[in-house]
Amino acid sequence: MRVPRVDRYFILILFFSLFALAPLSAPGYFSGAHDARHSVYFLQMFDQSMRDGAWFPRWAADMVFGYGYPLWLILAPLPFFLGEAFHFVGLDFVSAVKLVDGVAIFFSALAMFGFAARVFTPNKNAALVAAIAYVYIPYHLVDLYVRAAQAELLSFVFPPLILWALYLLAEKQSARHVAYVGFAYAGLLLSHISMAMLFTPLIGMYILFLFLQQKIENHESKNFSALRFALVTFLGLALAFGIAAIFLLPVLAEQRYLTSEPLIGGFFSYRKHFLNASQLVSPFWGYGYAGENGADQFSLQLGLLPLFFALIAIGRARALTLQLKRHIFFFVAILAFTIFAMLPISANLWDSFASVIAFAQFPWRVLILAAVALAFLAGAAIATFAEFARGSAPAILVCLLIVTANFTYTLPQHSEAVFNYAAQMEFEVKDRELLGDTIWTQTRPQDSPLVAQYLAGAPLQKAIALDDGAMVETIRHAGQSDELRVVANQPARILVLTRYFPGWTATLDGAPLLIEPYGEQGLIFFRVSAGAHRVQLRFGDTPPRQLGALISLASILLALGLIAKTFAPNHTPRHLSGI
Repeated sequence: MRVPRVDRYFILILFFSLFALAPLSAPGYFSGAHDARHSVYFLQMFDQSMRDGAWFPRWAADMVFGYGYPLWLILAPLPFFLGEAFHFVGLDFVSAVKLVDGVAIFFSALAMFGFAARVFTPNKNAALVAAIAYVYIPYHLVDLYVRAAQAELLSFVFPPLILWALYLLAEKQSARHVAYVGFAYAGLLLSHISMAMLFTPLIGMYILFLFLQQKIENHESKNFSALRFALVTFLGLALAFGIAAIFLLPVLAEQRYLTSEPLIGGFFSYRKHFLNASQLVSPFWGYGYAGENGADQFSLQLGLLPLFFALIAIGRARALTLQLKRHIFFFVAILAFTIFAMLPISANLWDSFASVIAFAQFPWRVLILAAVALAFLAGAAIATFAEFARGSAPAILVCLLIVTANFTYTLPQHSEAVFNYAAQMEFEVKDRELLGDTIWTQTRPQDSPLVAQYLAGAPLQKAIALDDGAMVETIRHAGQSDELRVVANQPARILVLTRYFPGWTATLDGAPLLIEPYGEQGLIFFRVSAGAHRVQLRFGDTPPRQLGALISLASILLALGLIAKTFAPNHTPRHLSGI
């Protein structure tokens, strides 16, 4: 039996990535990192909802002091589905979160290698350097060990994957490549919506770049059709939105029920978070939090070594083919634009798109665009030296240099923490985290009757009677539902300690029951007649959620069909001949 051969570049990427990932294998967790506890608690609630029958969770039952919140109308779901998959096979929540982090780092390297290897063909050594440079870009490691921003960390996988798919589509406008673009862009949309918004302009610029390049290279040939290229590109991007519709459509339709000011106002206003130019080159490394007007307590540097590689790529670009020269100057332009976008001089640009871009909160988040550009330019710098094309040894030495230069940035601050529902509630009360408001909320809560129950580890009593002569008992509480027993001597009003939101429905003894928002917190309220009753409440789908799911299913089947068609027997691999 022949043993499959493992590509040596795969092994090298895994080897060099392990130096960045090694701290994840240590016992415990760096729970003091900015969003570390959020990641674990969110996964806990995601799991709680799935175990209650929600195949696509939207509701986080333990947020807002136990009142609940439609968290996954704000946060993209892909990181949590990955974490839930690892938890399902037996990992605890912390280990599942750490494994998602590891997968994100490794696959981001593979994606950058794939894109760079295609552009640098046949120089895979240059692509190897680009991949390792991408892993060790300082901001990438900040997201991993300082900010513990798991969704943003996972989003690093998709920019090079999207660029790779677009490059393939420009080379050959095939059905398979349309599907690749769709899946790659959908992955970003389902990982981090703000990062997708920030990266989408670069997608547009790269499409224009590829169009012009193909137009120039094929100006005397009939092999390139501008109309066909525009059509297949549009189809690929449209397919991505179709695949992600299960998340995007409810977001668009139901965001009006949430108050956005806490997410984009006050401290989170983008106008308070432009950088000082010195921060982009400062080797400072800290573990503190974001500050205002450049007073950030952690590193937001581009990285001196990546900048050095970029200068080499620019200075030696003449040694490369015309196509590679164009790519170098494209990514230099992207790098220059991202630097501009992080500085106060870009405030008017941000203001022009504030209605959309304000949810990005921090202009320095465009460092992910800079990371893509710098990693590619690091590979391009290596490609300018003929010696690197002849053997892997020089490239391996450069990778070792990259690892060594950034190794001190891979050290998290481990701290002991307990992750259970009581600890989560202590976190909410102490740090005022895991909060959010709906349009039915009149004041942001400072406490709730449920807090003491969480802290005591007692079974939650999720409802109270507002009238004398009535008693209510919680029979069952789960991630997306509650079951109550109500006994009333006369008609009574019942208040459920859960935020009202579209999707919540109730039945009284099996018959539909009218519910409505009530009080300053906009909690679920209903009335019962005298007697003994059983009330069941459940958070389910709404028309936008159902329609989004159908569109996503149809889009995924279409994308898989496009790929299958390409590999089918008797298929003629011409340009979208069968679409």
